[in-house]
Amino acid sequence: MFSSLLVDCGNALVMTLIAAKHRQIDFRQGFLLAVFALVWIVGGIVLGKAFIPGNQDFFKGSAGIITIIIGISFVLKGVKGKITGDNPGTVKEDSRPDALNKTDDGGRRHFLIYVGVALMAFHIGFFGIGGGMGYAISLMLFLSYPILKATGTAMLMTFCSTLFAAGGMFLQIPDTAFPDSDAQLLISMMVGLSMIGTAVGAKIAYSLTERQINFLIGGVVIFAGLLATIQKWLLQFI
Repeated sequence: MFSSLLVDCGNALVMTLIAAKHRQIDFRQGFLLAVFALVWIVGGIVLGKAFIPGNQDFFKGSAGIITIIIGISFVLKGVKGKITGDNPGTVKEDSRPDALNKTDDGGRRHFLIYVGVALMAFHIGFFGIGGGMGYAISLMLFLSYPILKATGTAMLMTFCSTLFAAGGMFLQIPDTAFPDSDAQLLISMMVGLSMIGTAVGAKIAYSLTERQINFLIGGVVIFAGLLATIQKWLLQFI
């Protein structure tokens, strides 16, 4: 879990810097939600440490299906953008988050964003993996952020969340549990290569329209979900 959090934290840092460069982060909202998430991360860490070791079979099999569903939702969003003929590469004046938050249901939507962030923050602490995708979906669904703004803000939140969660787990790891120098080098290389891959992926994403980004994210997420599902079934025969 600790290694996974380091990878997610490194990737989130890269994406945060890139998104900031392109002015695709709502820093005020992102930091506010990140601070709110910290309490739920602590709760997830405490409960996960007590519950997961003796109940690992309980969590097998569902992650792949959930991932595929999320991927399909992005593909459908991309199809919808194509049908309506909108120009996904631009954000209309009346579709800015600040404007949309002033609608009649703004209060309810503002409440729901906190529910979504709480669930994802708990997920980060409980499972030890980043919740950037969940944060981004919550921002798009409840605050109507465009995909790039939602992703950038979500990466800021993910960096704060995973850094905090990794620090909390680090303090709970006994000295005898730290891997040898070769394993530490391997983890460092893994984090570094992942960050490089994230930077390359971000460069590609920022050259696409929003509709194309939806298709790209949807395809990658569906592929990852299929791999996880296939792996789960193959392990049953090993």
